[in-house]
Amino acid sequence: MEKNYNLNGYVLHLLPTPKFKTVSLSLRLQSPLSKETTTLRTLLTFVLSAATQELPSSKLISQFLDDQYGARLSANISTKGKSHIINVYSSFVNERFLPTKASLFVDQLKLINDLFKHPYASEGAFNEEIVAIKKKELKERLQAQKDDKFGYSVDKLFEYMGEGHTLGISSTGYEDEIDQISAKDLYEYFLKCINDDVKHLYIVGDIDESIVDICKEHISFPVVNESYETAYIFNSERKDVLEVIEKQDLSQSKLNMGYTTHASFMSEDHYAFTLFNAIYGGFSQSKLFQVVREQNSLCYYVSSSYDAFNGIMLVNAGIESKDYDKAKQLITEELEKIQNGVIDPSDVEMAKGQLCNSLRKAKDDPGSIIALAYNKDITGHEDAYENYLEKLMSVSLEDIQKVAQGVKLDTIYFLTGKEFDGNNTL
Repeated sequence: MEKNYNLNGYVLHLLPTPKFKTVSLSLRLQSPLSKETTTLRTLLTFVLSAATQELPSSKLISQFLDDQYGARLSANISTKGKSHIINVYSSFVNERFLPTKASLFVDQLKLINDLFKHPYASEGAFNEEIVAIKKKELKERLQAQKDDKFGYSVDKLFEYMGEGHTLGISSTGYEDEIDQISAKDLYEYFLKCINDDVKHLYIVGDIDESIVDICKEHISFPVVNESYETAYIFNSERKDVLEVIEKQDLSQSKLNMGYTTHASFMSEDHYAFTLFNAIYGGFSQSKLFQVVREQNSLCYYVSSSYDAFNGIMLVNAGIESKDYDKAKQLITEELEKIQNGVIDPSDVEMAKGQLCNSLRKAKDDPGSIIALAYNKDITGHEDAYENYLEKLMSVSLEDIQKVAQGVKLDTIYFLTGKEFDGNNTL
């Protein structure tokens, strides 16, 4: 049972469970997703966990963590609809299970506090050497993303589908902006995050309320009286489907199709859409998998995904370039069948069972427990685990057909080989 406490500039969320012999901490900082700050914010996650005044190098941070019985520390970036989230994550052995007395919990809290209160900075700027190293690492990360053709093609779909909107902003930033950021610029933005970001601290493990006072003592931030929009339904003004075909040197083509919907994490249709997506392409026994891959052997992989924070649906398939038109046709036909009410009750029951299993498995992973709680907390969508399952189980065939009828193809992005003979090519 989650317990929440409004402390010094952040909300503390205790998620006690005896399942784990570790304790997991996640400090999440939320701000609006903006093209002007996305590169700054991503670079900050690289620099943030690299050093503190007391531990002024990545090597010293690593040595400290090793001495803490192999504790882990990381920082990463993600988006939730219209919000950009920094996540500082720490995981370590619950000191209750150690043979000798230790203060791992306090030590990890102090480390996280030092990342923000005592960073490796001087005269209003982060350490130049560390910033230079982390710029190089970020460039390498962004280049690796381009080399991963699946991820690259999905990113391009978002870019074209969401052009001029929040949806089209890269969550990890832009390579051509990295060199323009100085150590001073980054530090000034860091101070802005401390003052303006909405902060939540999650703790998962075999814990009790005694740690509330420890958190009060060791972590504090300026009070932020803001709330930032997260989940929404993307509204496209496009009248005709945008089709973009890009040619590169590759053997397996990537077909990506973006759809608008009438559902999001915040809508009552969320539960029916979650179930619709599971039936359509969300699991290995879905219609897309059975028809496009198994029956017609047209793809290496195929699936649909429901982005509940942007209110859209994606279909992704790895195909041969010659099967482009046929794959699009079959993907469209399976959607139209559900829109017309051609839904097998056994498929609905199977999808409900698969979703229940997925939710139960999520309760066996600290990171998933935190992610589910955070989704609820930043949207104010109070849905207890049992209530969520109950609403999923109550979804009818008619509900599924109704949400399917609100699905509309908006953008196609096809990454294919240079031998492909098609129009609208890049």
